[in-house]
This record gives sequence, C-alpha cells and structure tokens, in this order.
Amino acid sequence: MQALAEKLPLLLVSASGRALAQSAARAGVPVVILDLFNDLDARALAVASGGVAGRNGKFDSRRLLAAAQELCPPERCAGLVYGSGLEGRTRLLARLCNGRTLFGNRPETVAALKDPGRFFPLLDSLGIAHPEVRLDPPTNVAGWLVKRTGGAGGGHVRQARSRHRTRAHRYFQRFQPGRTLSVLFVADGRRARIIGFNEQWTAGVRYCAPYCYGGAVSQAPLPQRTRRQVGGQLDDLVQASGLVGLNGLDFMLAGETPFVLEVNPRPTATIDLYDADFDGGLLALHLCACGGELAEIPTTANVARAHAIVYSSVALRVPVGIEWPEWCTDLPEGGSVIPMGAPVCSVHAQAATNAGARDLVLARRRRMEDSLWERAA
Repeated sequence: MQALAEKLPLLLVSASGRALAQSAARAGVPVVILDLFNDLDARALAVASGGVAGRNGKFDSRRLLAAAQELCPPERCAGLVYGSGLEGRTRLLARLCNGRTLFGNRPETVAALKDPGRFFPLLDSLGIAHPEVRLDPPTNVAGWLVKRTGGAGGGHVRQARSRHRTRAHRYFQRFQPGRTLSVLFVADGRRARIIGFNEQWTAGVRYCAPYCYGGAVSQAPLPQRTRRQVGGQLDDLVQASGLVGLNGLDFMLAGETPFVLEVNPRPTATIDLYDADFDGGLLALHLCACGGELAEIPTTANVARAHAIVYSSVALRVPVGIEWPEWCTDLPEGGSVIPMGAPVCSVHAQAATNAGARDLVLARRRRMEDSLWERAA
C-alpha cells in the first residue's frame, strides 16, 4: 500500500475502483482506492491503494475496515464513494460511512432496494412491470432463475433446480425473454436524468456462471416510446426511494415493454461508456447530484463505446513484462495468479455505431484471450 498524499482524498471502495478513479482524475480529485484487485492502472490513479479481497473473492471486512482506517481515516478523508460489492453487505457499508461524508445512497436505501420482499412490491405500487418473483421455490422450477439478495455482476444467478430450497438471501425470478438492457442515470432524490441506454451480454464462456456480466455497449437502439416510459419510471422510483447520484437499472425489453430486473443503487460499470462525454467526468456529476444539484446531460454522443471483460479459462499466471494494448484496462500485476473463471482485464472499443463498437470490442476480447492462453500454454 502506498503512502497518503497531504491533500484530503476521497475514499473509493468498489469491487474494481479503476473506472471511478479514472473519472476522479479527470476532475482533479485525489482518491484512495480499496478494491478486490489493486490493479496496476488503478494504483497509478490513486494517492494510495490496497487490495482487500477475502478467500471467497469478496471483500474481507476486517482488512477493508483496517485499510480504510490506515489510508483514509475519517479525519483525513474528503468523503466516501462506493461502487459494486457492498449491495449485500449494508452493515459493512454503514461502518465505512461512520465519520465520513457519504456521496451515495444511504445503507438503508440500498438495503430496501436490494430486498426482493420490498423492491418488487414497490414496483407493483408504481405500476412498473417486472418478471414474477417469489421467495419460496415454485412447484415446477422450469423457466425460473434463482438469485442471491444483494448479488451483483450476474455471477450469483443460476437456473433454478429442484434442490433449491427457501433460504435467507435467496429468491426466485421467472425467466423473462427479450433484450438485456440497462440504463445509467443520475438522481438528486427527486428526479432522474438519463445518461444512456446500454445493451449488455453475458460472458458466454463455460467456465464462468451462465449469467456472469460480460460487457456492454452504449447507444442501444430503442423505440422512443420505451425511452419515455423508462424515463418516467425512473422519476417515480427516485421520488419513492430517494435515490441520489449515479445509479443503474437493469431490464429486459420484450417488444416495446420493459420488465425491470433490479436497480443498482450506486455507480455501475457502464460509467466507462460515458465518462468521456463529460468535461469533468461522471464522478463530478455524482458528487453534485448527491448534494442536490442535478446537472444537465449533454446531447447524445456521436460515437458508441463498448467494454468487455476477459475471464480466465484456466488458473493463469500473468506473464511478467507483458505489453498491454492501449485499449486494455484493469491490468493485473505480472506474476500474479488469476483463478479460473475470474476476470483478467477489460477491453474497450468505440465506433460510429452500436453494432460496430460491439463487434470491435468482442474481437479485441478474443485477441486478448488468444494472446494470454498462448503465453500460458
């Protein structure tokens, strides 16, 4: 872990902190990063950083709290910004918030929105469509998924099986066919403003969970009716829940009807796709919105951007001295070992069209896979 600079930094806590730190750098905001990977490019963006993963690939609460106290204690911290990895651990989030200014949704807001027993009834009260959800297993599990309350990234989603029983932090959701989409938005507790619609895909590899997040592309083509409908639903959700800052909503689109899957009450991975469209970066927009100031969103960009995650198909030792292409981020240290099914790095692309950006990023993902597995052979 590196030494802390004199200027008070923000504490960034996320499964991967690089994207948020990259946005902070554009705004000239110093940060301390605590995440699961402590990648090379994340370290370069921070005045201090540390990897605080436990053996289960999630945050080690003791290590995280100790590192936060050491590198960014409340009296030397400009505030806390968090990303993924804490949705199902709101008590840990509350401990991180203690004594620090929070730029994000309160732990109790996160807990309510990630609780299927509260979130889906809220959608019903607002007239927002969603797939059927239940807390106990259906008699016939065909066509049902089983999910973990507070899970993120899709790695917790499985096809429901007859062996799945009622359990705390587990719920069942009927599979909804359609296009897999998300919307990145910013809110001030009263209103929402849409930053962009994205098409998402799963990793598509046998060694990763079948619904593991694989990547996304911006500028998703959607009917105007659907765009207006989702915009109205976001306003209703924000007014009902008090959401602030950057957030994401995942939904399936069947025809022109959106079926909401979940809300992610924190900055999502798709900030990568839009940060360059904002002069001061999206983190600055997030900070302002958390303070009640909702900025105007610029006109839709003339380019589409995409990112994809490269997952390891074997237990991979990262080659020492590897030269990463400029379109790669989240770079692991040479000599480190990546477990099978874990992320190795991210790849990025942009093009004039949504389809062009997706094709290019998936080609780059295959190129990185071929290069890494060839070196590992």
